[in-house]
Amino acid sequence: MFAAFGMIFAVVEVVVYPNVHMLNTGALYFTLSRPLNVSLDVSKVLLAVYTWFYAFTISLLAVLFIYRYLAVFNQKHLKFFRGFSMSIWFSYCSFFGFQYSIGTYTFMTFDDISFAYFHDEVPLRYNMTLAEIPAMGIVAYDPVDGSIRWWNVMCLLNIFTIMAIQYTIMICCGLKMHWKMEDKIKYYSPALRRHHQQFFKTLVIQISAPTMTLFAPLVFIVCLPMFKMEIDMSVGVLICSFTMYPAIDALIVMYVVSDYRKIALKLLKSVTKKIRKPFKAPKSGPKSIAKRPEPMSTSTQVANE
Repeated sequence: MFAAFGMIFAVVEVVVYPNVHMLNTGALYFTLSRPLNVSLDVSKVLLAVYTWFYAFTISLLAVLFIYRYLAVFNQKHLKFFRGFSMSIWFSYCSFFGFQYSIGTYTFMTFDDISFAYFHDEVPLRYNMTLAEIPAMGIVAYDPVDGSIRWWNVMCLLNIFTIMAIQYTIMICCGLKMHWKMEDKIKYYSPALRRHHQQFFKTLVIQISAPTMTLFAPLVFIVCLPMFKMEIDMSVGVLICSFTMYPAIDALIVMYVVSDYRKIALKLLKSVTKKIRKPFKAPKSGPKSIAKRPEPMSTSTQVANE
């Protein structure tokens, strides 16, 4: 499920093609893509929709950690992950998705100060005027008196709150599994104990991987405007890392858990054989060569005479 949603997230990123430009205490969220030649207003909505998918992804990741914890220590509560109860978790992820997207669309809408802040920068960098591209922006401090622009800062606080909630859930589930794992598995058979240890190792790596691909890039983008640094750069490449994690998550499981790795290798070998088979040249059978009669030796010729 997580991998499938990750593929949808990747498609949305290709369609929307979002970018972020950091300029001192401001951040410009925009796209140079206009899918199906839609209007500027619709393109801005698509930018907000992209943030919905991001928030849904990190919320779904937290739900996966809850599921893994319950699967080991409280299996009777797994009933909440079956049938109609799955709608609880879909609603949970969607709630944070809407909180992120609505917050982005509301708090990042241009006012006179933020529009003027980026007005001269966009033509220099992207050969287009700011009025021609779908864009939203924030300016953390007033360029004149240096006061905090709380309406824009609320966008940053909203994003940070969503990330903090999901990351806290992941860390709490991971730590509880670490503390309880040894007592839980000491009565298991050696094979089952090894299997659970591999899953715990997978869990540790699955905390580290989203930290680097999902959380750290956005924390960098969110916090940078608050430091009053003189910067002028595009950080769109960091956004590309968001859609990498779902694929990395599947690879982590296949690499660490030996049973999954063996199955994956078997599938890979079978697929490789099927691909190679049509390209193999048919082997020709050995041709029958008529043997010449061997010449008789001199002694045999003399005996015959």
